Amino acid sequence: MMKKIMSRVGLVGFVILITLLILQPPGNAEDFSADMVMTSSMGTMKGKVFFKDGNFRQEMAVAGGQQITIYRKDQNLVRILMPQQKMYMEMPAGSKQAMVPVNPDEIAKMGKKKYLGKEKINGYVCSKYQYTPQNGSIDNATYWIADKLKFPVKIEMDGPSGHMVMEYRNISEKTISGNLFTVPSGYQKMSMPVIYAGDARYAEPVI
Repeated sequence: MMKKIMSRVGLVGFVILITLLILQPPGNAEDFSADMVMTSSMGTMKGKVFFKDGNFRQEMAVAGGQQITIYRKDQNLVRILMPQQKMYMEMPAGSKQAMVPVNPDEIAKMGKKKYLGKEKINGYVCSKYQYTPQNGSIDNATYWIADKLKFPVKIEMDGPSGHMVMEYRNISEKTISGNLFTVPSGYQKMSMPVIYAGDARYAEPVI
């Protein structure tokens, strides 16, 4: 089960990395929810996202059930929730496992962006950019940040799974409950695996 969980973490972590890597400082960004559609060589994955005060929740249907990923900017934490098992993992947002850079200076060093003009995507006027990473983990990414939401509503890029398009549709601007960004009662916390070269050994769940 742990290997399946870690493969999910890798995929979802990659999605969050790309989203937050190009995310502008939230400022007075609106609360909103949206449907997420991600298309790649592996097929189409659908999910739901919620955004509030710089905090980000992503729900995805994966093999074996639903997975929820919560990024808490105010706590500098990423949590992976597995509702079917009523378990969750927690890690600092800047850790390698979380794959989420949170220091603006570090983000700036990871690549360069080029402004390409304005376009309207899913009803929102967007600033279009091209992002060129320095580390070679992905090729150039093109993304559209909605000026009002200060959030990327569409991303096109090439990554480990080939060409990928991620888009947020049916965006609903409404007040989002803060409860969506907390771990429900009754969930058991799991410790993160210790990774060795060519091997992965996993600690027992934290009771």
